[in-house]
Parts: sequence; structure tokens; C-alpha cells
Amino acid sequence: MLRGSCVRGWFAASALVVSAALTTAAPAHAATTTDRISGADRYATSVAVSRTAFPTTGTVGTVYLISGETYADGLSAGPAAVVGGAAMLLTEADRLTPAVAAELTRLAPERIVVVGLESALSEQVVTAARSIAPTVERIGGPDRYATSAALARSAFGTAGATTAYIATGRGYADALAAGPAAGTQRSPVVLVDGTASTLAPSVRTLLADLGVTRVTIAGGTGVVSTGIEAGLRSALGVTAVTRAAGTDRYKTAIAVNRAAFPSLTPGDAYVAAGDGYADALSVSVLAGRSQRPLYLSIPYCAPSALRSELSRTAATRVRLVGGPGAIRGLVGSLEACRGIDTASSTWVVVNKKRRLDPSTYTPSSLAKPNVSSINGHQVRSDAAAALESMFKAARAEGAGGMALLSGYRSYSTQVSLYDAKLASAGRTEADKWVARPGHSEHQSGLAVDISPVGASNCSTYTCIGSTPQGRWLAANAWRFGFVLRYESGETSVTGYNPEPWHFRFVGTAASRDYRQGGFHTLEQYFGLPAAPTY
Repeated sequence: MLRGSCVRGWFAASALVVSAALTTAAPAHAATTTDRISGADRYATSVAVSRTAFPTTGTVGTVYLISGETYADGLSAGPAAVVGGAAMLLTEADRLTPAVAAELTRLAPERIVVVGLESALSEQVVTAARSIAPTVERIGGPDRYATSAALARSAFGTAGATTAYIATGRGYADALAAGPAAGTQRSPVVLVDGTASTLAPSVRTLLADLGVTRVTIAGGTGVVSTGIEAGLRSALGVTAVTRAAGTDRYKTAIAVNRAAFPSLTPGDAYVAAGDGYADALSVSVLAGRSQRPLYLSIPYCAPSALRSELSRTAATRVRLVGGPGAIRGLVGSLEACRGIDTASSTWVVVNKKRRLDPSTYTPSSLAKPNVSSINGHQVRSDAAAALESMFKAARAEGAGGMALLSGYRSYSTQVSLYDAKLASAGRTEADKWVARPGHSEHQSGLAVDISPVGASNCSTYTCIGSTPQGRWLAANAWRFGFVLRYESGETSVTGYNPEPWHFRFVGTAASRDYRQGGFHTLEQYFGLPAAPTY
């Protein structure tokens, strides 16, 4: 019928993870490998990054503490930390996160800088920090722009800085990529109100005081206005201002890195999800110290521009930052993106909130798989081939025989099925078991309902979960590109009762990543909201 599954966070068995594995899918370069720097949450990821950057205990003089609950103050802190040889950690706003406290103790700094005013990090954080380091100071201002300026003056005031990056403080994406680039060049990231029509006098004064002679604006005119750009040109000279921008945050990150690393040698490339800020903030010091770029990505696949860029730079290792719940393994293997809204895509997500488009869609390639079939249904040809392989493997591995109960169902067929259930059970019950027309995965040709054959304890599809066949499918369907779409315990996400007989073809790359990441619904895998109701 039509169901879904959910990801229970991701693997939290270990607080810190720096895992490595060779990847072969769609590599950017023949020697590309991937690893992951992550923890059970954003704070543990911050600690994992710190341990990667500073593996030796007691060798860091200063640590910057930034809030993990807001982004603004941390955007300028990364380059400030890099220029001072300091570490940087995220913490909760109203307490020093225990894992972070433990990492501070390991680092044993002489000085801790708490970034932002009390509204960002409370006095409880300062008090806890004082029990670890002999010197604790707070650097902040009345708003994000004043805090950015205060950080720049503190870190760069003595030595100065000839270059600077200008980014909007009204969003985080462009400044995230600018952080490691600025750190590499020992330059500050200066936040501005990008919507302002003129350059703030305080920014003009800051740049003059630091000795800045050239700036790079991160982002297009929609985020940092032409008026600000004109003000910068007036202050520094027409040729002293460049803009690194793309049509979206992913392409802007590429443009920033191209400007900062014009002749990048083969090596590491850091990649974090572009729909959040915490993990990218955490890695800014490591990337800046390593003089390597940080790219942003869609959480579940690698955009074509990113794939091309990593190929151009011959990246030899892709370092994902954050757990699978933040950024999927397919990004590390540089899997090309497929549409989750396109009816013909193997990744299309159909649920109670998402109709097929068009609602009467019919797959162009349907075939009857060469398997036992109860109703003679067709499925899409790619799913048919996978189903044949899966049934054959189940028999060979001792699980027993299976039959295809249901595959492709047309819009009109779904109308009949839904109306029949509606008449017999009412709308509330019907919506728990049968998808409304246009909202059925079966109409995509990618969903199959499977029934056991010859099971001693089950003669129909409804009890397949208790059979050897059902247990084998639950453990092995991913090998053939299928996921169990409607698992037990996920009704609040999918809106359907559990269906251990309903499997959805997504392709082997996605199904493997789905399983390895510990996901249980397509909604969570693709970062979509729950869809319990229409």
C-alpha cells in the first residue's frame, strides 16, 4: 500500500566518531577516499573536530567557546581562533556541555574566550570555564556585528590584516565557507547587515584600523547589497574589492574557495551540510589550520557543481563533518542528486503531503518480473530486475519462496481500492491502510507488496513479518535496492500502520546508505517533514 519509515537520529553508540572507508561510487578522482568526523550531537562533533585538530593533550593555549544554539557569533570566531593557534568548541547556551568540559580539560588551555554576551552564552558557562582555565574572558558586543568587530580587533588588532572577508550576518551559509578561507589567509570574517544600502561607518573604521587593503565579499547582491559594495570600493579602491558568489549557497561556497585557493593542490576537502550551521562552524578551525577548503552540500547527495569542483581540484579525501543524520554517506561517495519531487525518479518521495506530479502519472517502463506472482502485476523495469535478483537470493540463502502480491497500480485502480476501503471502514481507517489516489507509491511502479510462499506459520502477506522470508527481507532487501517503507513505530511519520510486506525500490546506493545510517523512513532520510495526515 503506501507507508514510510524514520531515522532514529543516527548511531549514538559512540560519542565521537572519525570513521574511514574507501568509496567507489561516482568518485571525484581515482584516489578519492572518504571519512567522517562526527559525534552523537553537534557538541560531540565539535569535540571530535577538536581532537582531530589538536590530538596532543595540553598543547593549546587558547580555546574559543561559541554557542551551538545560534550561529551569528561563531561565524567570525573561527578565523580569529586560527590566527591565534587556538581551538574552538560549541557549547550549550546555559551550561558548559559535559563532553565539551571534558575536552577543555584535555586541552588544558591557559585562556578561554567566551564569545558573545550573556544572551548567547550565560554566566554559568563562564563560571564553569573558570574552573578549567586560569584566564577566562568574554568578547562580545550589543549585536552580532559588534561582536564580529570585537573578535577581529582582539585577534588581528596587533598584527593587523591586509585582507578581510565580508559576509552578511543575516544568514550563515556564505560566512561558513568564508571562515576556513579567511583562516587560511589569516584574515578576519567581518559581518555586515547585508540588506543595508550603505557601508556602516564602524566597518569602514574597523578595516582602516586593521590595515585591510583588499576584501572579498562572500555572496551575491541579494545578501550583501551593491550599496555596501560601493562603500567598500570607495574606502579601499575600485580594484580592491571582489565578490565571490554563486546562484545558491553551494555554488557560492565553491566560488569563495576558488578565490581563496586558486591553485589548490590535491588533498583533503571538508564537506558539511548546507542546511545547518553547527557542523560547518565546528570544522572551521581544523580546515583553516589545514589550509583546506570547506564546501557545503545538500544533505543526501552531492550537487553537480560540487562533484565537478572536487574533480577539478583532484580531492584525494572527502571529509564529511557531522553524523549521517546531518549529512549522508552518499555525499562522501559523490552520488549524483536525483529528484525527490520527480515522479520518474527512483528517489521520488510520495506520502500524504506529497502527491505524484502529475497525479495520474504512469511509468514509461513497466515489466512483469520473472517471479511468482499472485496478481500478475508489473513494476518498473529497474525494480523488476532487482526483485528477480532478491527472490533468487532469498531461496539460495534458505529463506524460502516469495511471491509478488502487488506492484504498479494505476490512478484509476487506486481510486477503486481507496473507495472500497472507505465504504467498508470509513475514512479514518481507510487512511491508515490505503493511500488516496495520486498519493500511492504503487503508482510510481517502485513499490512492491510481497507474500511468503510455503511458510508453515503464514499463508498470506499480512503475517510475513513473522516468517523466515519476512525476517530475511527486513535484513537483506537493502542489498538489492529496496527499503522496508513502513516500519513498526513510524506511524507518526508516515501516517500508516506497519506493513512488513511493503518494500520500496530506491536503488542500491541509496538503500545501502539508508541502512548504514540507521534510517527508518524516507521522510527523514531526505530531510522531509513527517506526513501523518493529508
